[in-house]
Amino acid sequence: MAERAWPLPWLEVAGDRSGALQYVQYLLYRGAVGMGSRLPLAGRRAMSWSLGSLMRTLDRNRARAAHEFIAQAYPELGERERHALLLSAWRHLIELVLEDARFNDRVLGPRIAEHFEVEVTSAARAAAESGRGGLIVVPHVGMWEALPAIAPVLGFAPTYAISRPPKNCYLARHAQAVREARGYRLIPRHGAIEHLLGAVEGGAWVGLMLDQRARGKTVLAPFFGRPAQCERSIAVLVRRLRRPVLFAACYGTGEPFRYKAVFEAPLALEELSTLDAEGIAAALNREMERLIRRAPEQYFWLHDRFRNAPAAGDA
Repeated sequence: MAERAWPLPWLEVAGDRSGALQYVQYLLYRGAVGMGSRLPLAGRRAMSWSLGSLMRTLDRNRARAAHEFIAQAYPELGERERHALLLSAWRHLIELVLEDARFNDRVLGPRIAEHFEVEVTSAARAAAESGRGGLIVVPHVGMWEALPAIAPVLGFAPTYAISRPPKNCYLARHAQAVREARGYRLIPRHGAIEHLLGAVEGGAWVGLMLDQRARGKTVLAPFFGRPAQCERSIAVLVRRLRRPVLFAACYGTGEPFRYKAVFEAPLALEELSTLDAEGIAAALNREMERLIRRAPEQYFWLHDRFRNAPAAGDA
C-alpha cells in the first residue's frame, strides 16, 4: 500500500522561553533522564519508587487533587489504598519518562510490531481501512507516548497528535523531533481546531487527549460521575465532522518495551447526530473511563480534574 501524503504542511510545536538559563535547564533535564533511562530495570524501579514517594510527600497540591479524583472514581477505596494509587501514579509517570527516552532506539524499525500486543475491534479496523480519517481519543493511561508509533503500522495513517509544548523552547524542539521520528506529526495545541479540520478532511487520523480539565469555552459533563469542565469545541467538531471517533490506549505490560495497544469501536455517528455538546462530551468521557479502569495503577491521577467545577450532585 502506497503511503498517503500529509494533508498539512509541517508545523512547529514551539516553546516560548529561551536564553541561557532555559538552555541549562534543558541540558540538566536531558542528562538526568538519559542517565536514569540507562539504569538496569531494578535501578529504574528503585528510582521511580524513591522519587515517587518524595513527590507524593512534597507536592501537596497535586496530592490533594489526586486524592479527590481517586475518591470520586473509586469511592470504595480506603485512605491507604488511595495513597497507594497516588504513589503508583507518580511511579508510573517517572517510569514512562525514563522508558520513553530510549523508545526510539529500542523499538523503532522493521520489527516494531513485535513490541506490541494489539487488540483492535473489527469496527476500528473497518474505520482504518475506509481511508476517511477520523479522531482517536486517548486518556493519559498506560504508555501513552508509545501509542502513536504503532497507529500508522495498523493503518491509522497519516497520523497526527495534538500537543501542548513544554515552555522551554529547546526541550520543545527535542520532544518534537523524538516524537515525529516515530512516524507521526504534531499539531500545536494553540489554534488546533483549524489544523485538525484540515488533517481529518484530508483523510488523516488525529489523536486527542481529552481527559484533563479544559480551559476557555467549556461544557460540563460527568467524568467518573462528577461534573467536569470539558472541551466544547471538540464536542461541536465531533458532530460536524461526521468521521469515526475511536478510543485507544497503550498499556505497559511490566516488561520493558512491551506494550498492549487497544483500539476500540467508534461511536455511532447516528447517535452523535442527536446529541448536543454536553451529550457528546459525556459520551467521550464514558469511553475514556472504561479505558482508565482497565489499568487504574497506570493512570495520571495527578491532574486537578475537577477544579472550577461543581461538586458531585450540584450540576
